[in-house]
Amino acid sequence: MKLFITGFSVPSITGLPNLYTGFSNRLSIKAFESVLFKGGNERLVRALRKQRTWILLENPKTHHEGVCLLVSLLLRSGLITPEIIQSLLRWVNSPTENHRVTSTAFLAQLMSDPMLREKKFLKPVLRILEERSHDRNSIVRQMAVRGLGNLVYGAPEKVKKHKKFLMVILIRALSDPFSSEVIGESMKAVAKVLKELKEKDIGSSFRDLTQQIRTYFDNEDDALRLLSFVLFGILARLTKRKWKGYFAEQVRQSWVTLLLHLQDPNPRVSVECRATFHLCVPFLGLKRLQTAVNEHLDSTAELKPEELQVDICRHLAKENAELLENLYKSTITYFCSSWEEMRAVAAKLAGIILEHTDRQRMKWLDLDHLLMSLQVLKKDPSPSVQLVATEVISDICPGRVLRD
Repeated sequence: MKLFITGFSVPSITGLPNLYTGFSNRLSIKAFESVLFKGGNERLVRALRKQRTWILLENPKTHHEGVCLLVSLLLRSGLITPEIIQSLLRWVNSPTENHRVTSTAFLAQLMSDPMLREKKFLKPVLRILEERSHDRNSIVRQMAVRGLGNLVYGAPEKVKKHKKFLMVILIRALSDPFSSEVIGESMKAVAKVLKELKEKDIGSSFRDLTQQIRTYFDNEDDALRLLSFVLFGILARLTKRKWKGYFAEQVRQSWVTLLLHLQDPNPRVSVECRATFHLCVPFLGLKRLQTAVNEHLDSTAELKPEELQVDICRHLAKENAELLENLYKSTITYFCSSWEEMRAVAAKLAGIILEHTDRQRMKWLDLDHLLMSLQVLKKDPSPSVQLVATEVISDICPGRVLRD
């Protein structure tokens, strides 16, 4: 089978798996580029060079991204035909991992094009991607998940029809035990799919999805934290009736984490967390608190987290002692955070809680334990954490000399 490009023929796209291996990789790429150029596709060749497609293809670590980019550009130029797709399908079950990586990446990108639906390839490709989502190779799994998410672009009207099928695979991929790339790809795919669904469409997957997302709020991978906040925000927008009570409880268990991550070490994560926190506050059911929070978050001005925390503590002391207790107990768990920024934020917030509430009414407060924990932070490797801990201890016990 040959791919014909403006009067010239080149080896079929089934030859793409061979681009993965050794020196022949460069030779294949040069040959492919030469035929494209001679066939009058100079603009396409320039685009491929500009986007570093060939460089991506040559590197085993980025080969799959190179394939996706190549397929995207070939699709725009109308150079991929049903015959090409049919011939490629035989590679997806190859015993050679390189071939499975290439062919699955090809199909992943192809899922974003209406051609699959129009030419009756959609169902068989969906089955293939389901099978590849179990592949022993993590890049193959990642590409399979990406392809399922790309259904939103290639056949958006089919998302609801296949919603259960999609959610089962994507939620399973959220807990991939070996690859953060698979997890991140699944989060991106879930975000795409959810935007095509309503609350009633998600069914019982809502519970599993919400719980799984929350496990990544404190993940050390910046990308996973960011995506988890994005997804939680999407769920907040999506939740209307059926899952409102359940989601409200999930917010109550997570709101302190969201509050603290407003000062996340990564600026992009903190910005996304701000948007999600804003969407989640109404689920706490405290209108006066919501009004106070909105005054801080509605503005486009730079957020002043400490002022927000002061207002929250004031309102909770008056409105909801139980939630204030929840705030305190969750805050002190961050004294052991792996991020020095979060340890400092938690120590400062603990001081704010004590400063703006009546200690006589805080029967759940173990002041001795708090002071002992702050003493540990005084010896923290981070000077900024040491400083905050020292200041909080001084505010709690003015004039009192504490032994180290």
